[in-house]
Amino acid sequence: MKIEFYFYMFHLPLLLVSLVLFFIWSLFFFFGKSTRREQIIMSLAGLILTPAILMVAAVDYRAGGILANGFIGIEDLIFAFSMTGVAAVAYEILIGRRLVPFRRKHFGGRHPLNWLATLIIIIGAWALISLTALFLFPINSSYAFMVGGLLIITYIIADRHDLLLDAIFSGLFLALLVFGLEQVFFVQLFPETAASFWQSERLSGFLLGGLPIEELIWIAIVGLSVGPAYEFVKHYKVKS
Repeated sequence: MKIEFYFYMFHLPLLLVSLVLFFIWSLFFFFGKSTRREQIIMSLAGLILTPAILMVAAVDYRAGGILANGFIGIEDLIFAFSMTGVAAVAYEILIGRRLVPFRRKHFGGRHPLNWLATLIIIIGAWALISLTALFLFPINSSYAFMVGGLLIITYIIADRHDLLLDAIFSGLFLALLVFGLEQVFFVQLFPETAASFWQSERLSGFLLGGLPIEELIWIAIVGLSVGPAYEFVKHYKVKS
């Protein structure tokens, strides 16, 4: 009975959000023939990040999660897979942009191992910066995760100014999308879960539509970072 109640309280709303997000991911994949490879690669990168993200969320952000039940739920994997894939291609699909090669002599070659290594380094740098901020400053882990993401996107945009609109659009779109889904499946359908899912006492206390402002900020930062990441490591630029 306790397990069933826990599933209802914490897993079911997030599972519904994740399934709808995956449906949107599927629509992007179906209509975006030229962006399918990018979408798959960045979604797989999202899966790689999932354990680290959940460890951050479980410590002092979510009331339920990996520390409470001892495992990563399928809804978490679907959410991370879908979120990163959608963020990666939203700008190209919704604004109607396409990618073209962008050669840079000082930034390595275009061999798959080169750009894959760069992507792994970016992910590793994000984690390292977040851990460093966590140890150096009296902040909770969710804020440390945001600091890492902001520094990564700052570096990308400083090196590639042409990716600024891609980053901004991806961040705003992803934040609005997740806000809408969590409004429906948390605040409206499962209000008790919305009130207890996040550890409000460890956050700022600012709410937007019944959701912690931190929830929307970290989602936006993921969109800001993931949106232009593929173009950055693959030496592509967005062209109309």
